Amino acid sequence: MLYQTVLLATVAATASANVQDTPMENIKMMFDQFKTDFAKKYDESEEVTRFQNFVHTVRKIRERNAADKAKGGSAQHGITKFADLSADEFKARYLTYVPVTGAERSNSTAAKIPNYPGKESLVDWAGVYTTPVKDQGYCGSCWAFAASEQIESEAMRELGVTYTLSPQQLVECDKTSMGCNGGLQERAYNYVKRNGGIETEEAYPYTSGAAGEEGTCSAQSSKFVLGLTGYETLKSEADMTSYVKSTGPVSIAIDASTWSTYTGGILSDCGHDINHAVQVVGVDTDAGYWKVRNSWSEAWGESGYIRLAYGQDTCGITYDVTYVTGVKKL
Repeated sequence: MLYQTVLLATVAATASANVQDTPMENIKMMFDQFKTDFAKKYDESEEVTRFQNFVHTVRKIRERNAADKAKGGSAQHGITKFADLSADEFKARYLTYVPVTGAERSNSTAAKIPNYPGKESLVDWAGVYTTPVKDQGYCGSCWAFAASEQIESEAMRELGVTYTLSPQQLVECDKTSMGCNGGLQERAYNYVKRNGGIETEEAYPYTSGAAGEEGTCSAQSSKFVLGLTGYETLKSEADMTSYVKSTGPVSIAIDASTWSTYTGGILSDCGHDINHAVQVVGVDTDAGYWKVRNSWSEAWGESGYIRLAYGQDTCGITYDVTYVTGVKKL
């Protein structure tokens, strides 16, 4: 009880201004439940810091819910596994996309994109041309997951084969990116093309999520299962809509700065500071949303997915849209 009293007093000055309507005792109860729900354990010194972060998260939840409602969205923000992280910690661990350069963009045009012949407003490729949601853990490897998942989707669509590919190989072997410190899907595609292929997750397991560090490249060409010839870039939501409805998922880069507290609904309030890589797996033009697969586990968002408002470049969704070409089985 004495320790709890000291803990509350430590953050009382800042917390009172941030969460005026929530008694500090209630926030402490929420924090205790959070620790139970997510198996969090701290020493006494760290607990003070983590509780301070949690108090600020409660403030951000209120602000984000209000801001999204004001923009006509239906997003719900709440307590997630990230609630004890500071904004700087979350950015360093999870928002590590490297901005694409002009030279890395392809020259695809809308003329190459098939028109969708159907009349359905909703197209959802999750579970059709996708493997299950994954978890990048404490490694800034979103780019490797978004790239490997796009190759998986194209193989399922074009070849009728299902492989769960190795983001670890990309993290450790693609020296044009920076491993757990960030990267870019286009560079990952070029690595796979240049080096002749990619292994499965089973052959080259993901190990960087626990410690946030990459090891030494140990790829073996004899274990490569898929190769590719290149990639294409789409440039607008109209092109994205045509491709996703007619063909399949696309890899994207996005501003995920406010996603740490997302728990459900259609997100409308979002910036354009591109910092994260994910995959669009569906669209509903009548209900007005894109369905996006993330790499923060099924425990986050809507079973690992988020819905973004359609038709307004939400979170900068059109910044870097790619799909791979010439996928081949090795």
